[in-house]
Amino acid sequence: MHRQHLLNALRFYFITDDTAPGCSPMDQARIALQAGATMVQYRNKSYSDDFLAEIILIREICGEKDVPFIVNDHIRLAQRVSADGVHLGQDDAAPGIARRILGEGAIVGISVSNPLELRSTDLSQCDYMGTGPVFPTGTKADAKAVKGLAGLKEMVDLSPIPVVAIGGITADNADACFKSGAAGVAVISFISRADDPFANAVRLGKACGVPGVL
Repeated sequence: MHRQHLLNALRFYFITDDTAPGCSPMDQARIALQAGATMVQYRNKSYSDDFLAEIILIREICGEKDVPFIVNDHIRLAQRVSADGVHLGQDDAAPGIARRILGEGAIVGISVSNPLELRSTDLSQCDYMGTGPVFPTGTKADAKAVKGLAGLKEMVDLSPIPVVAIGGITADNADACFKSGAAGVAVISFISRADDPFANAVRLGKACGVPGVL
């Protein structure tokens, strides 16, 4: 993907929440896309083939909007459903393996939480890096220490590839992340667990400066 297209795609990055009460990942993705989400990641830590139909439907609605669809962790699943790429954690397979399986045109993202991890991570096969939590978050039980905006800027300054901020992102603090150098913001609970997911998604879209509701 051309760098400017990638930067545009990273701007409003929505990640599905498989445990959100009252709003399914499919509904979450549809709402985020209606509000201008520029990339969608399917994240399900308890994934089984029971969810295959769901993931394919989400991929299809992303395709209708020409929005890249990313699968969290599972390289072979990303290949199986013809996803646009994969996002890997520090304990997942190496980015080079993802690149070899998914091809040169795939988007490969990697989570890096601090400078020490950054120094030990091979970014040569990665297109972007997710870092956080920037702010306190309750979505991830295994979340690392909150880094704040200063920590985000440090990672941006050290990284040779675009950085996406994650962790406690809202419509009120997204702009501060951009001002700290982030190429994009990744959100989960601000939309998935909101009393009014669509209203929050629209607010975030405006904060990210993406085109209006479609």
